[in-house]
Amino acid sequence: MTEPSTRPGRPVRMVLTPRTARPPRVPLLAWIHRRPEFRAAVRDAAGQGGRPGFSDAVIIAVVAQGLLPGLFNLVQSWVDQQRTEVSIRIQVGDAEAEIQVNGRTDHTKLLDQATRALREAADGEADPTA
Repeated sequence: MTEPSTRPGRPVRMVLTPRTARPPRVPLLAWIHRRPEFRAAVRDAAGQGGRPGFSDAVIIAVVAQGLLPGLFNLVQSWVDQQRTEVSIRIQVGDAEAEIQVNGRTDHTKLLDQATRALREAADGEADPTA
């Protein structure tokens, strides 16, 4: 993430939306909160102060880009345990992208996938004819 709109020092805003056919054994928020570095940055949007219209399953995080590999690893391990998938909307500056995480997703490639999607989103905004 080296472009001006996605430089590494900028915080990343993420919205995680789990999709499950049945209630998960361990909620994604509880799974993430097991790691202290994410407790303060990741919250349930449906709790107090959440945005209207979000379901109980939506989680919002604002994290440093350096924490993304660890967070993606946690999300992937939760997905594997719950046999479900998660939609992750990522925003850095004005660029926004969405990626899907399921049982076939390689968590080590999520950062590259997110970076590529953000770069494409930023390029699309820079070129209104695209």
